Amino acid sequence: MGANAPPVRSFFAVLRTSFRAKLFTVICLSIIALSACFAAFFLYNQYRSLHDKLLTEGRLMTRLLAHNARLPLFAGNTDQLQEVVQGVTGHGTVLETAILDREGHPLAHFVRQNPRNDKSTPTAFSPPGPGVEGRIRDGQDSLEFVEPILTQHSAGNEEDLFFEGGRESSTVIGSVHLVMDERPLHRKVNQLAATALLVTAAALVAVIGALYPVIRGITRPLTHLERGVREIAAGNKEVRVPVESQDELGSLAASFNSMAESLLQRKLAQEESERKIRELNVNLEEMVRRRTAELMAANRELESFNYSASHDLRAPLLRLRGLCQALEEDCGDRLDGELRDYLDRIAEVGVQMERVMSAMSSLFRVQRRELELQPVNLSELVEKVVAAHRATEPQRQVAVSVEPGAAATGDPELLWVALDNLIGNAWKFTSRRADARIEFGSMHQEGELVCFIRDNGAGFNMGYAHKIFEPFHRLHGQDEFPGTGVGLAIVQRIISRHQGRVWLESAEGAGTTCYFTLPESAPA
Repeated sequence: MGANAPPVRSFFAVLRTSFRAKLFTVICLSIIALSACFAAFFLYNQYRSLHDKLLTEGRLMTRLLAHNARLPLFAGNTDQLQEVVQGVTGHGTVLETAILDREGHPLAHFVRQNPRNDKSTPTAFSPPGPGVEGRIRDGQDSLEFVEPILTQHSAGNEEDLFFEGGRESSTVIGSVHLVMDERPLHRKVNQLAATALLVTAAALVAVIGALYPVIRGITRPLTHLERGVREIAAGNKEVRVPVESQDELGSLAASFNSMAESLLQRKLAQEESERKIRELNVNLEEMVRRRTAELMAANRELESFNYSASHDLRAPLLRLRGLCQALEEDCGDRLDGELRDYLDRIAEVGVQMERVMSAMSSLFRVQRRELELQPVNLSELVEKVVAAHRATEPQRQVAVSVEPGAAATGDPELLWVALDNLIGNAWKFTSRRADARIEFGSMHQEGELVCFIRDNGAGFNMGYAHKIFEPFHRLHGQDEFPGTGVGLAIVQRIISRHQGRVWLESAEGAGTTCYFTLPESAPA
């Protein structure tokens, strides 16, 4: 057993690694399975045909004996009954025959010696019962037939009795028992099985012998392709496989060669690109240093501009406001209505310019400030912002609803600036409504917090929604609602720095809802 183990393991190892062996094995097993099915079907049909023939012969022989034994049995002539029994001895498959009376006593009996010349043991036949019918009992090597012997009445003629007609008007006076040998049938079937096995084996050898060259011709191009793929995987882009046919396998080999050529060209192009990249990288560090210096210079210029906006430009505005105030104090009684109006308008323009510069400074600080992320309770921030606006305009009656417990992760100072601008807009644009309402709420959606601030103020046309986040862009006149047009731009930059989004929904005269998203967090 141990000597056979290595070849078996070797066979299964080849079967796992060789497509040719798999294809050959599958075809051989398919041929064997089809041959076995065909042989089994053929043998089964032959056996059924021979068995049915034996059954037919047994039935006819038993009925003939019953027909011939009727008159001798009725007359009680045992010698004639023995002659009837001896009449079937010429049939080689009859092993035993007996004629019994109504009580089951044998009146005539015949037992054939088997091929080994030993006498067969007589079968114990049972007596016929009332109303017995013809029956067949199939043993291991024999068939037993039983046919009742009936009297002839006027209700049926002799021909009807032979063909099982008229039994309702007949009486059972005995029975015929016949045992037939099935062993010749089995031997013939075994001979057919051996012949079928030899024919199948010969056909299998012939088919396999003719099929192996075909399988080898099919799998040889695949072997070449497999070897070529391994060569390419090893880095050899110059490998090519032979094109041995014009069929699909030949087309596959040609496609492989085209792919190998394309890979070779790509490799050459990649090497050329790497060479150029190496050349470009020689001065890359210097380029980065120069660009960094330029960026730092631009930032310094931006800081200088912000300083100018905050100080250099603010000082002349302060002097302008001082001059307007001095002119009003010194010459106020000599100014008519038109001059006083001009003076007020100059002062108002100065205030507006100061607001614009303050907004520009705020926008710059928002962009430059380093984020300090921590949990923030947005509901508390909104409450504080609303309280500040109520303190600024205590005479206004605004219904404010704040959802408690809204929390996110962010920079508290920047979020305060964003909420102050949003609440300030809602507070400003509801100033002309007696039933002003402002609502703050939130919802959780796909791992982020979606907050909203809704008011029932003036609203705006959504056709201009793409412009509302542009700095200094206003949708209402200064005489309607004062402002700089920078608040929403500041809000957008703050929310964007928190990796969030901000958008508005509005309708003219029906209020505005501002939505913004922030990363979720537990309440601070």
